[in-house]
Amino acid sequence: MATVIASLPEARAALAAAQSSGVAAELESPPDAASIYGVLWFAELNRSLLAEFPGVPFSLTLDCGTRADLAHAALTEGIKRIRFNGHPDAAKALRDIARQLDAECLS
Repeated sequence: MATVIASLPEARAALAAAQSSGVAAELESPPDAASIYGVLWFAELNRSLLAEFPGVPFSLTLDCGTRADLAHAALTEGIKRIRFNGHPDAAKALRDIARQLDAECLS
């Protein structure tokens, strides 16, 4: 089950709990977070977590809503899981880009 996070303290708490119980953490942004918080904010959150919790397995899914531009930006900023609910042709292109970057685009 994914934990919805909207701040660095929430993400840290989720990863600390996962670390202490020996399980992988599945973190997910709130709906339309790429538009609300910004892609760079979540990319920096992801980088901070990777640096602060080395060896702790986790996934972070950024919800990009219907914004293909933000979904593409998230992938190029190193976010490995995005959610996109926009036009099917854009979703197909984003899945292809994600595959090339060893990432995942969920619908």
